[in-house]
Amino acid sequence: MKKSFKSFIATLLVFTMLFSFNASAATVSAGHNAAIRAVTTVLGGIIDGAISLLGALAPTPDYPTVEEYFAGTSENFYEGTASFIDTAAQGAKWSLGFGKESLVPENLLNGTKKYYTGGYFTQKVSGVYDDQKAVAIALEDGSGRGTTIFASVDGIGVANKDVRAIRAAVEKKLLENGIFANINAININATHCHTVIDTQGIGLDLLPKILKSFFTGADRSIDSEFLGVMIDRTADAIVEAYLNMEKGKLYYFESATMGKDEGAGIFLDDEYPYLTNKRYYTEAFQNFMACFKFVPDNANSDATVFTNFGAHPTVIDESTKLLSADFPAFMESEINAAGMNFMFIQGAQAPVSVNKWTEMPEEIVAKVDAEIAADPTVEDYKISKQLGYEFARLILEAEGKAKEVEPILNVKMTEYVVQLGKGLLPYGATEGFIGTTTVEDASSKTGYSIITEAGYIEIGKDIVLLTAPGELVPQLVYGKVISAEDSYLGTEWTLDATASLVPEGKTVLVMGLCNDAIGYIVPDNDYAHFIADSIWDMDGADKLFGPYHRHYEEMLATSGTAGSATITVLNALAKDINK
Repeated sequence: MKKSFKSFIATLLVFTMLFSFNASAATVSAGHNAAIRAVTTVLGGIIDGAISLLGALAPTPDYPTVEEYFAGTSENFYEGTASFIDTAAQGAKWSLGFGKESLVPENLLNGTKKYYTGGYFTQKVSGVYDDQKAVAIALEDGSGRGTTIFASVDGIGVANKDVRAIRAAVEKKLLENGIFANINAININATHCHTVIDTQGIGLDLLPKILKSFFTGADRSIDSEFLGVMIDRTADAIVEAYLNMEKGKLYYFESATMGKDEGAGIFLDDEYPYLTNKRYYTEAFQNFMACFKFVPDNANSDATVFTNFGAHPTVIDESTKLLSADFPAFMESEINAAGMNFMFIQGAQAPVSVNKWTEMPEEIVAKVDAEIAADPTVEDYKISKQLGYEFARLILEAEGKAKEVEPILNVKMTEYVVQLGKGLLPYGATEGFIGTTTVEDASSKTGYSIITEAGYIEIGKDIVLLTAPGELVPQLVYGKVISAEDSYLGTEWTLDATASLVPEGKTVLVMGLCNDAIGYIVPDNDYAHFIADSIWDMDGADKLFGPYHRHYEEMLATSGTAGSATITVLNALAKDINK
């Protein structure tokens, strides 16, 4: 969310100053940006007061208490494998199935309906350039402990209620076909593409839903017609993957590293400056593509590649009127052209984006230029295509480094509580607009929290895949969290980096935006009201109060404790599994 959303916030700020004030003084560390924090507290309080007033004017849905929730049986939640194993079962082989379904409704294809996208607030698409899809992989290690599902949905995020609805639909579709599936987990990741139909309900459709809620109660802000399509077809892709499983070998390899430009001094040894960390100038993020390749025993079946790395697919300009899944779509087209299926898995990408101004290899530039010459409309997707083609090239180039992965798949999933603070996303969660699993919580300052999910997955002996339910700041997992001196609150981050709790020598990956979309997950000690992003400038002094760390990410975050809540759970999983 960029210019259009900030314009909306500016309008909201002016409006709210006329009728609300809810600022409270913050405890300020001695000598630590006291004036700056005081101004942010006042302005942020005005905005939060207005949002709280909106909530007070409309009836809030009834929710179970957090104690009632955990006393009952969680519906459509999978805990993972019943046990963990250290060695492959005797004679075991991997089995993998692949499935894919388009999520584009017929009325968008035929031009009879336009849809809001997720991420640019006011943008609507009236046609389709490539596709919006759900891709699924069903994976077994031959141990008899069940099948693990990994699914990827083109969209900004998929809320926990919708994840659970997809799981229920999968079970129903399999039972209708007489199949009693042994599934131990269904993990659904969002690619975070912006220029596809809104999968979460944070487009302009939200405003009339808010007005309507004053009289009739809240309704989901996502387009109801598309929501039904997304749930049904994502379930179809998962069922297809489950039914398509066949035996074969699984391999793992990593692409060449991709760093930031030399001006920031990050990853200077990297050949490809394709990633940039917009908030924290440290090297603690995944600067390579982690790739898995499954080769079926049946020579007539296609191999499957699934790739994980964290980077925002926000290259295509928001003015485009045609739906596109951004650079992951063009990665897929190149991998498909090489005769393989493909799935993109979003990682820990909170402030990490692609460096769309970097120079590309001549052959990639020439290829896209030739496409533009043949069809000038391709110009709108030029940079996205270049990046997608280049990322695919790096994947194919690195295949030669692939090493076979022993058939071991251990999965542990857990539910946990994230308290809701004040702001835009908490308002949507509390009032029932955005599909979170909300509960009443007396320990939360606002009286409400959400139930979400995290997980610890081992693939083979040397690879750990953590799942997180939002846009996770990678330093929380890999280390080098912002210091007290540089942080907004002037306090220390005291939790261990999760990767440090994993046995040395293992590769730690993150599957972000997995099984929920709770927004940005940032360090507690650097959490500020999002208005801070408008009055400070990270790189200079052309805003009201001069240079400071950006706080754009807090515009869409549940609270200032989501970081510690999430890392506490991931650390507990890591300690328990590796004790």
